Amino acid sequence: MGLLAYPFLLVLHFLYSLTVLVLSVWRRLRQFPPLPLKASRQRIPRHLAILFVTDSEIDLSTTEQRLLESVDRSVKWCQAVGIEQLTLYDSDGILLRCSESIRKFVVSSPIQKKELEPVNPVINYPPTPPLSDYSESRSLSPEGFGASFPGVKITALSAPKKQSKQHKRRLASNKDDLKTLNINIVSRDASKPFLAEMARSLAWSERRKQKIDSGPSTFRLTVPVLEQHLEGPNGLSAPDFMIVHPVHPSKYNRLPMELHGFPPWQIRLTEIYCNRLRKKYRSRLMWFLPLEIRSAVLSSSLTEWEFREALDQYAGAEIRLGR
Repeated sequence: MGLLAYPFLLVLHFLYSLTVLVLSVWRRLRQFPPLPLKASRQRIPRHLAILFVTDSEIDLSTTEQRLLESVDRSVKWCQAVGIEQLTLYDSDGILLRCSESIRKFVVSSPIQKKELEPVNPVINYPPTPPLSDYSESRSLSPEGFGASFPGVKITALSAPKKQSKQHKRRLASNKDDLKTLNINIVSRDASKPFLAEMARSLAWSERRKQKIDSGPSTFRLTVPVLEQHLEGPNGLSAPDFMIVHPVHPSKYNRLPMELHGFPPWQIRLTEIYCNRLRKKYRSRLMWFLPLEIRSAVLSSSLTEWEFREALDQYAGAEIRLGR
């Protein structure tokens, strides 16, 4: 019986692999257009993260331009779809340096500019390291040393889709009618360095507490406690969905996908999208062109097609949460 089962299972696995291969090739050759942006979908992410992958072959000025174009479009698309939180990430901190420009076009909508007070970003700079553990002049205040989130947070407001003139006049007094989009701008500093700084700060707080209580006690850093600090109001909550967008798609799509230092703690259950079929030009065919022209041709901003395709993938994903 075992001798007959082995060839049967072998043939079955071969047919299954062949079917998967044919379906994969067919989907690549015949791509269906994604649903419209405001179409009804089964599932919409509450927290969307966009990871921008920069490249050394693209000059800094062009990279900044492509990133700002992508951010401007993404904010409008998120407001149109109804996404509540948007996290923007690049490993080099380019978006952090351009945070003031992002704030200006985020709060430049007629509602925020004329009828509402503009919302200023909350900029948390990296914390100053604590004094040496052997210093005797340190204050033993009960407030522990807190690690600040190294990023920028901006709140964008938008009006509902259809409004009457009378309703528009009431927007300034009734903010409940407005949609809120919370924007987080982070870099590699919010990844492992912030995780280590948070753990150090918790250990330092416990050490000071033991000195005040004048007695040793057992301290155990648990996962829920660390998660509360990393994903709490002063941290970065876990995104439901992530879009990986390379600024140089024709080069990035030939390499294995990486997350380039995105905060690892927050993406344990995150669905990830990256369009690996999107190619533009081969950079080695343009070596003779000036850097500015080559960068303008090879670089790419995030398009609405990709955004809609990503939303369709998230809506159709089968998400299983284990016990």
